[in-house]
Amino acid sequence: MSTIAPPTVTYDHALHVAPAWWRGVLAILCLVAAYFVTSFLFSAVAVLIDLATGQYTMDELARGSLTLTPALMLANNLALASLWPIAMLLQWAFFGVRPRWLSSVVGRFRWRWLGRLATVIVPVWIVYVGVSLLLGPIDPIDLSGSVIAMVLIVLFTTPLQSAGEEFGARGLIQRSVGSWFGSPIAAFVVGTIVSGALFATAHAAADPWLIAYYFVFGASASFAARGTGGLEAPVLVHATNNVLLLVPTALMGQTDQVFERGDGTGGPIMLLPMALCVAAAVFSTWWGRRAGVTTTAPYPPSRATREVALVSQDG
Repeated sequence: MSTIAPPTVTYDHALHVAPAWWRGVLAILCLVAAYFVTSFLFSAVAVLIDLATGQYTMDELARGSLTLTPALMLANNLALASLWPIAMLLQWAFFGVRPRWLSSVVGRFRWRWLGRLATVIVPVWIVYVGVSLLLGPIDPIDLSGSVIAMVLIVLFTTPLQSAGEEFGARGLIQRSVGSWFGSPIAAFVVGTIVSGALFATAHAAADPWLIAYYFVFGASASFAARGTGGLEAPVLVHATNNVLLLVPTALMGQTDQVFERGDGTGGPIMLLPMALCVAAAVFSTWWGRRAGVTTTAPYPPSRATREVALVSQDG
Protein backbone atom coordinates (compact mmCIF):
# COMPACT_ATOMS: atom_id res chain seq x y z
CA MET A 1 0.00 0.00 0.00
CA SER A 2 1.52 3.33 -1.10
CA THR A 3 1.72 6.30 1.25
CA ILE A 4 1.20 9.91 0.28
CA ALA A 5 4.19 12.12 1.00
CA PRO A 6 3.35 15.14 3.17
CA PRO A 7 3.38 18.51 1.37
CA THR A 8 6.54 20.58 1.66
CA VAL A 9 6.61 24.31 2.36
CA THR A 10 9.11 27.14 2.19
CA TYR A 11 10.52 28.77 5.32
CA ASP A 12 8.22 31.81 5.16
CA HIS A 13 5.06 29.69 4.83
CA ALA A 14 5.79 27.12 7.54
CA LEU A 15 3.50 28.62 10.20
CA HIS A 16 0.49 28.07 7.96
CA VAL A 17 0.41 24.80 9.91
CA ALA A 18 -1.69 26.85 12.41
CA PRO A 19 -3.43 29.40 10.14
CA ALA A 20 -5.87 31.10 12.55
CA TRP A 21 -5.47 34.83 11.84
CA TRP A 22 -5.35 35.86 15.49
CA ARG A 23 -2.20 33.85 16.16
CA GLY A 24 -0.11 35.99 13.83
CA VAL A 25 -1.63 39.26 15.01
CA LEU A 26 -1.00 38.52 18.67
CA ALA A 27 2.48 37.16 17.99
CA ILE A 28 3.52 40.36 16.21
CA LEU A 29 1.96 42.64 18.81
CA CYS A 30 3.61 40.72 21.64
CA LEU A 31 6.99 40.87 19.89
CA VAL A 32 6.76 44.66 19.53
CA ALA A 33 5.59 45.08 23.12
CA ALA A 34 8.35 42.80 24.43
CA TYR A 35 10.97 44.83 22.56
CA PHE A 36 9.75 48.11 24.08
CA VAL A 37 9.87 46.58 27.56
CA THR A 38 13.38 45.11 27.17
CA SER A 39 14.63 48.29 25.50
CA PHE A 40 13.31 50.42 28.36
CA LEU A 41 14.83 48.15 31.02
CA PHE A 42 18.26 47.87 29.40
CA SER A 43 18.34 51.61 28.61
CA ALA A 44 17.36 52.51 32.19
CA VAL A 45 20.25 50.46 33.55
CA ALA A 46 22.62 52.04 31.02
CA VAL A 47 21.53 55.56 31.99
CA LEU A 48 22.07 54.80 35.68
CA ILE A 49 25.57 53.49 34.90
CA ASP A 50 26.40 56.56 32.83
CA LEU A 51 25.14 58.91 35.54
CA ALA A 52 27.13 57.06 38.18
CA THR A 53 30.32 57.22 36.11
CA GLY A 54 29.89 60.88 35.18
CA GLN A 55 29.26 60.39 31.44
CA TYR A 56 26.63 63.13 31.72
CA THR A 57 24.70 65.01 34.37
CA MET A 58 21.04 65.01 35.35
CA ASP A 59 20.63 68.39 33.64
CA GLU A 60 22.01 66.99 30.38
CA LEU A 61 19.74 63.97 30.76
CA ALA A 62 16.71 66.24 31.27
CA ARG A 63 17.63 68.26 28.15
CA GLY A 64 18.14 65.06 26.14
CA SER A 65 21.62 66.19 25.08
CA LEU A 66 23.22 62.76 25.32
CA THR A 67 25.88 61.07 23.24
CA LEU A 68 26.02 57.37 22.44
CA THR A 69 28.08 55.87 25.26
CA PRO A 70 29.33 52.27 25.43
CA ALA A 71 26.66 51.53 28.06
CA LEU A 72 23.86 52.81 25.81
CA MET A 73 25.28 50.92 22.84
CA LEU A 74 25.36 47.73 24.89
CA ALA A 75 21.77 48.34 26.03
CA ASN A 76 20.62 48.81 22.44
CA ASN A 77 22.35 45.64 21.27
CA LEU A 78 21.12 43.50 24.15
CA ALA A 79 17.52 44.69 23.72
CA LEU A 80 17.58 43.76 20.04
CA ALA A 81 19.42 40.50 20.72
CA SER A 82 16.65 39.53 23.13
CA LEU A 83 14.28 39.33 20.15
CA TRP A 84 15.97 36.03 19.24
CA PRO A 85 14.69 33.99 22.21
CA ILE A 86 11.52 36.07 22.51
CA ALA A 87 10.53 35.33 18.90
CA MET A 88 11.19 31.62 19.44
CA LEU A 89 9.04 31.51 22.56
CA LEU A 90 6.21 33.47 20.92
CA GLN A 91 6.19 31.05 18.00
CA TRP A 92 5.86 28.19 20.49
CA ALA A 93 3.17 29.98 22.50
CA PHE A 94 0.91 31.03 19.63
CA PHE A 95 1.57 28.45 16.92
CA GLY A 96 2.55 25.44 19.00
CA VAL A 97 5.79 25.10 17.01
CA ARG A 98 8.87 24.50 19.13
CA PRO A 99 11.55 27.24 19.21
CA ARG A 100 14.20 25.43 17.15
CA TRP A 101 11.95 25.45 14.09
CA LEU A 102 12.30 29.23 13.80
CA SER A 103 15.91 28.80 12.65
CA SER A 104 15.25 26.86 9.45
CA VAL A 105 13.00 24.32 7.76
CA VAL A 106 15.13 21.52 9.22
CA GLY A 107 14.66 22.69 12.81
CA ARG A 108 18.17 23.91 13.58
CA PHE A 109 20.61 26.71 12.81
CA ARG A 110 22.94 25.36 10.10
CA TRP A 111 26.32 26.64 11.25
CA ARG A 112 28.27 24.76 8.58
CA TRP A 113 26.22 26.39 5.83
CA LEU A 114 26.70 29.81 7.44
CA GLY A 115 30.47 29.27 7.63
CA ARG A 116 30.65 28.22 4.01
CA LEU A 117 28.65 31.24 2.89
CA ALA A 118 30.83 33.53 5.01
CA THR A 119 33.88 32.69 2.88
CA VAL A 120 32.28 34.75 0.10
CA ILE A 121 30.02 37.26 1.86
CA VAL A 122 32.58 38.57 4.38
CA PRO A 123 35.38 39.37 1.85
CA VAL A 124 32.89 41.10 -0.46
CA TRP A 125 31.59 43.24 2.42
CA ILE A 126 35.13 44.10 3.50
CA VAL A 127 35.78 45.52 0.03
CA TYR A 128 32.47 47.42 0.08
CA VAL A 129 33.12 48.96 3.52
CA GLY A 130 36.72 49.76 2.58
CA VAL A 131 35.62 51.63 -0.55
CA SER A 132 32.92 53.44 1.44
CA LEU A 133 35.49 54.60 3.98
CA LEU A 134 37.79 55.89 1.26
CA LEU A 135 34.95 57.95 -0.23
CA GLY A 136 34.25 59.69 3.10
CA PRO A 137 36.28 61.72 5.60
CA ILE A 138 38.63 59.58 7.69
CA ASP A 139 39.26 60.83 11.21
CA PRO A 140 42.29 59.81 13.28
CA ILE A 141 41.93 56.74 15.50
CA ASP A 142 41.60 57.49 19.20
CA LEU A 143 42.34 54.45 21.40
CA SER A 144 40.81 55.84 24.56
CA GLY A 145 39.14 53.59 27.10
CA SER A 146 35.68 54.57 25.83
CA VAL A 147 36.64 53.81 22.23
CA ILE A 148 38.10 50.41 23.12
CA ALA A 149 34.98 49.58 25.12
CA MET A 150 32.79 50.56 22.16
CA VAL A 151 34.79 48.40 19.76
CA LEU A 152 34.58 45.38 22.08
CA ILE A 153 30.84 45.85 22.47
CA VAL A 154 30.43 46.03 18.70
CA LEU A 155 32.51 42.90 18.12
CA PHE A 156 30.85 40.74 20.76
CA THR A 157 27.23 41.92 20.81
CA THR A 158 26.45 43.31 17.36
CA PRO A 159 26.24 39.81 15.80
CA LEU A 160 23.67 38.95 18.48
CA GLN A 161 21.80 42.20 17.79
CA SER A 162 21.70 41.37 14.07
CA ALA A 163 20.49 37.83 14.75
CA GLY A 164 17.77 39.19 17.04
CA GLU A 165 16.48 41.50 14.32
CA GLU A 166 16.42 38.68 11.78
CA PHE A 167 14.68 36.18 14.08
CA GLY A 168 12.15 38.89 14.88
CA ALA A 169 11.52 40.40 11.42
CA ARG A 170 12.29 37.65 8.90
CA GLY A 171 11.45 34.94 11.40
CA LEU A 172 8.38 35.59 13.52
CA ILE A 173 6.84 38.60 11.73
CA GLN A 174 7.26 37.30 8.18
CA ARG A 175 6.06 33.80 9.05
CA SER A 176 3.15 35.10 11.15
CA VAL A 177 1.86 37.13 8.20
CA GLY A 178 2.53 34.20 5.86
CA SER A 179 0.40 31.95 8.05
CA TRP A 180 -2.71 33.89 6.98
CA PHE A 181 -2.50 32.80 3.33
CA GLY A 182 -3.02 29.45 1.67
CA SER A 183 -1.13 30.60 -1.42
CA PRO A 184 2.68 30.39 -0.95
CA ILE A 185 3.20 33.33 -3.32
CA ALA A 186 0.70 35.56 -1.54
CA ALA A 187 2.22 34.54 1.81
CA PHE A 188 5.69 35.53 0.65
CA VAL A 189 4.73 38.80 -1.06
CA VAL A 190 2.53 40.14 1.74
CA GLY A 191 4.86 38.83 4.45
CA THR A 192 7.83 40.52 2.78
CA ILE A 193 5.99 43.84 2.45
CA VAL A 194 4.79 43.83 6.07
CA SER A 195 8.08 42.68 7.62
CA GLY A 196 10.08 45.03 5.37
CA ALA A 197 7.84 47.99 6.21
CA LEU A 198 8.03 47.31 9.95
CA PHE A 199 11.81 46.83 9.70
CA ALA A 200 12.20 50.17 7.89
CA THR A 201 9.85 51.93 10.32
CA ALA A 202 11.75 50.58 13.32
CA HIS A 203 14.92 52.32 12.12
CA ALA A 204 13.13 55.70 12.39
CA ALA A 205 14.71 57.15 9.25
CA ALA A 206 13.38 60.43 7.85
CA ASP A 207 15.46 60.38 4.67
CA PRO A 208 13.69 58.76 1.66
CA TRP A 209 16.89 57.08 0.47
CA LEU A 210 17.50 55.53 3.88
CA ILE A 211 13.89 54.36 4.13
CA ALA A 212 14.24 52.71 0.73
CA TYR A 213 17.54 51.15 1.79
CA TYR A 214 16.09 49.61 4.96
CA PHE A 215 13.11 48.23 3.04
CA VAL A 216 15.33 46.74 0.33
CA PHE A 217 17.63 45.32 3.01
CA GLY A 218 14.65 43.62 4.66
CA ALA A 219 13.11 42.40 1.40
CA SER A 220 16.45 40.95 0.30
CA ALA A 221 16.77 39.12 3.61
CA SER A 222 13.24 37.73 3.15
CA PHE A 223 14.17 36.49 -0.31
CA ALA A 224 17.32 34.85 1.05
CA ALA A 225 15.43 33.17 3.91
CA ARG A 226 12.90 31.72 1.48
CA GLY A 227 15.53 30.76 -1.07
CA THR A 228 17.83 29.01 1.42
CA GLY A 229 15.22 27.61 3.79
CA GLY A 230 16.39 29.42 6.91
CA LEU A 231 17.81 32.50 8.61
CA GLU A 232 21.51 31.70 8.27
CA ALA A 233 22.10 33.87 5.18
CA PRO A 234 20.10 36.87 6.47
CA VAL A 235 21.84 36.72 9.86
CA LEU A 236 25.27 36.49 8.21
CA VAL A 237 24.70 39.46 5.90
CA HIS A 238 23.13 41.56 8.68
CA ALA A 239 25.90 40.81 11.19
CA THR A 240 28.71 41.27 8.67
CA ASN A 241 27.29 44.58 7.47
CA ASN A 242 26.77 46.00 10.95
CA VAL A 243 30.07 44.87 12.46
CA LEU A 244 32.18 46.02 9.52
CA LEU A 245 30.45 49.41 9.43
CA LEU A 246 30.52 50.01 13.19
CA VAL A 247 34.10 48.97 14.02
CA PRO A 248 35.85 51.67 11.96
CA THR A 249 33.34 54.33 13.01
CA ALA A 250 33.87 53.34 16.64
CA LEU A 251 37.65 53.59 16.22
CA MET A 252 37.25 57.09 14.80
CA GLY A 253 34.70 58.12 17.44
CA GLN A 254 31.95 58.48 14.82
CA THR A 255 29.47 55.91 16.15
CA ASP A 256 26.84 58.61 16.76
CA GLN A 257 26.87 59.43 13.04
CA VAL A 258 25.79 55.91 12.11
CA PHE A 259 22.49 56.51 13.91
CA GLU A 260 21.85 59.88 12.23
CA ARG A 261 18.94 59.20 9.87
CA GLY A 262 17.41 62.61 9.36
CA ASP A 263 16.35 64.07 6.02
CA GLY A 264 19.38 64.63 3.80
CA THR A 265 21.63 62.03 5.45
CA GLY A 266 21.13 59.59 2.57
CA GLY A 267 21.36 60.01 -1.19
CA PRO A 268 21.81 58.12 -4.47
CA ILE A 269 24.94 56.53 -2.99
CA MET A 270 22.54 54.24 -1.09
CA LEU A 271 21.88 52.44 -4.38
CA LEU A 272 25.24 50.71 -3.91
CA PRO A 273 24.40 48.92 -0.62
CA MET A 274 20.89 48.20 -1.95
CA ALA A 275 22.35 46.46 -4.99
CA LEU A 276 24.80 44.60 -2.78
CA CYS A 277 22.01 43.30 -0.53
CA VAL A 278 20.01 42.09 -3.53
CA ALA A 279 23.09 40.44 -5.02
CA ALA A 280 23.88 38.71 -1.72
CA ALA A 281 20.33 37.32 -1.52
CA VAL A 282 20.41 36.04 -5.10
CA PHE A 283 23.88 34.53 -4.64
CA SER A 284 22.94 32.86 -1.35
CA THR A 285 19.87 31.30 -2.96
CA TRP A 286 21.83 30.11 -6.00
CA TRP A 287 24.71 28.68 -3.99
CA GLY A 288 22.43 27.09 -1.44
CA ARG A 289 20.60 25.14 -4.11
CA ARG A 290 23.84 24.24 -5.83
CA ALA A 291 25.26 23.01 -2.49
CA GLY A 292 22.17 20.93 -1.74
CA VAL A 293 20.96 23.03 1.19
CA THR A 294 17.44 22.03 2.22
CA THR A 295 15.07 24.81 1.17
CA THR A 296 11.66 23.18 1.69
CA ALA A 297 10.37 20.61 4.17
CA PRO A 298 7.09 19.28 5.55
CA TYR A 299 5.27 21.50 8.04
CA PRO A 300 7.11 21.59 11.38
CA PRO A 301 5.65 19.54 14.23
CA SER A 302 3.05 21.56 16.13
CA ARG A 303 0.15 21.21 18.51
CA ALA A 304 -2.18 21.37 15.51
CA THR A 305 -0.53 18.44 13.70
CA ARG A 306 -0.37 16.40 16.91
CA GLU A 307 -4.08 16.99 17.54
CA VAL A 308 -4.92 15.87 13.99
CA ALA A 309 -2.80 12.75 14.47
CA LEU A 310 -4.58 11.90 17.73
CA VAL A 311 -7.99 12.33 16.12
CA SER A 312 -6.93 10.07 13.25
CA GLN A 313 -5.76 7.41 15.68
CA ASP A 314 -9.01 7.60 17.66
CA GLY A 315 -10.99 7.25 14.46
